[in-house]
Amino acid sequence: MRDIALVNRGFSDLNPLILGEEQCRPHHSYGPAVRQYTLIHFVISGSGILEKGGVKFPVSAGQAFIILPGEITTYYTGGEPWEYQWIGFDGALSEHFSQLSPVVTYSKNWVKEMLKCAEVGGMLEYNVTSLLFGLYAEFFASQKHSNHYIKRVKNYVQTMYMHPLRVENIAQMVNLDRRYLSRVFKERVGCSIQEYIIEVRMEQAKQHLERGVNVAQTAQLCGYDDVSNFSKMFKRRYGISPRDWKKQS
Repeated sequence: MRDIALVNRGFSDLNPLILGEEQCRPHHSYGPAVRQYTLIHFVISGSGILEKGGVKFPVSAGQAFIILPGEITTYYTGGEPWEYQWIGFDGALSEHFSQLSPVVTYSKNWVKEMLKCAEVGGMLEYNVTSLLFGLYAEFFASQKHSNHYIKRVKNYVQTMYMHPLRVENIAQMVNLDRRYLSRVFKERVGCSIQEYIIEVRMEQAKQHLERGVNVAQTAQLCGYDDVSNFSKMFKRRYGISPRDWKKQS
């Protein structure tokens, strides 16, 4: 293990505190532990598990895992070794990392560049901080990029809910891999694309019924050719049939 001693300069936005790297042996484990700063590990080789809040997150080479202040975490590898590098920091902008998934993909290993700064010496904390801003820009530019696609998908569903909608076709429309789009959508929105389609259709159906539209026409207006299937989905969503909902409206 290699730890780099940093001076706490108290920078207001992003303030580096710890820096290091380790080549772990098989079955290596660390934790449970809690920290008062944000900590990011960049996995260089091998794979392992980040565990927090009772949830296990697989992590592999080319990914980084994020630990937030106050979180109780454990991370470990299985039968093979893994290597990772880390940067710990605080500051006002560090709070934004709570918006990201616990495991993210990176295109540039910023910590590797920070470790090179330690070999050169000089204004170490200032050089590390400049790279830390680069790390911040990459992670949040990626999030903004993902949010752009999510807004497009949500708007498309909201305007085209009355037509047949397939996740594969939506992914092709935004020129993204279906699995990637599905994963990012669920991370950001909290439900799958298919569940979101159903939610939008059911909300619209409720409004049609309240305006006096009959059940069969409401089903058609909301993209359902099969009235019985529509009724089943509606009852599952609201606990009451669309016919009974219409009566009580």
